[in-house]
Amino acid sequence: MNFDKEAIKKEYLKLKLHLGRQPGSKEFYKETGISEYQVVQNFHKYTSLIAEMGDSQKSFGDKYYDVEEYWNNYGDLARKLNKVPSSSEWLFHKCKPLKTSFLKKFGKNWSELPPLFYNYAINKPEWSDIIHFFSSEKESELVASIDNNPHIEFKYLQFLPPILNNFLTFSTQEGKNNEFEKQVNLVFQMLGFDTNYFGQGTGRNPDSIAKASQFGYALLIDAKARKEAYQIGTEDRKFIEYIKTHSSNLNRTGHSIIYFVIVSSEFKSITESSLKNIMTETNVVTTLFKASTLLKLLSKKIEYPSTLNLESIKGLFLNSGIITDKEVDRLLIKLKV
Repeated sequence: MNFDKEAIKKEYLKLKLHLGRQPGSKEFYKETGISEYQVVQNFHKYTSLIAEMGDSQKSFGDKYYDVEEYWNNYGDLARKLNKVPSSSEWLFHKCKPLKTSFLKKFGKNWSELPPLFYNYAINKPEWSDIIHFFSSEKESELVASIDNNPHIEFKYLQFLPPILNNFLTFSTQEGKNNEFEKQVNLVFQMLGFDTNYFGQGTGRNPDSIAKASQFGYALLIDAKARKEAYQIGTEDRKFIEYIKTHSSNLNRTGHSIIYFVIVSSEFKSITESSLKNIMTETNVVTTLFKASTLLKLLSKKIEYPSTLNLESIKGLFLNSGIITDKEVDRLLIKLKV
């Protein structure tokens, strides 16, 4: 199969999201089926692909450490010192990975690591003896997050992974629309969907398609980063076009029910004519999710992974219009979570 430049980048991103880290070259060729020759044709070399995707090349001879090794070594030193380790103590004890590797791995300075370790260790009994060292740092970070994101309560914030720290900020910055699209795709992936990310510059496509194949339904997703509330009704023809384009193929692959989902920071008042227009033309229900409401749903999914599954949340997409926090709360009460 021939892969052009955009297709190779798409496969790289899918594998990266699946692994939770950037893939090595051998791993990339094996898992995607893309040949080294195809990469060379489009990028000249694998490291150029890495650079174009915003990742950094590993230095020759660097040992690869997975996330568990980072935190196990970090936690072991905390246990040895009986406190949160400083960067100078990490250097003094000649710990690995290098301090700079933490920055590359997590995108955080050393002083920002304690809350990340807290997220990693809070539900792992092997760290119960030292988790209290990190609780005050975690509380401080959450208080700051609440100040920046007043729509998210503490009980939800504590379960969200750090990679989504800027999710609400991206939702309000039109210049960050590409980043917002990618994070919306990631949220639906974390909810349990099998996602395909298209993003900008791929023609008449939604930003993502999220499939719940075992339950026979799929979502066509459009992310709209807006400083002001998004007004549905201005892009109906475009929506209708790609709903029709993708629905027939999804139906053929066993997804008998299709929903159209728009995610944005806020929504202006909705005219029934827009929703009816899309429904009449495509027979697909349009659901609107505020970014903050979507994060609350994800938080509960992480807290109760087996109860809040793709079958149980399907009902949220049945009714057209805005999905409110109250509707999510009613679902949680029904599921007793």
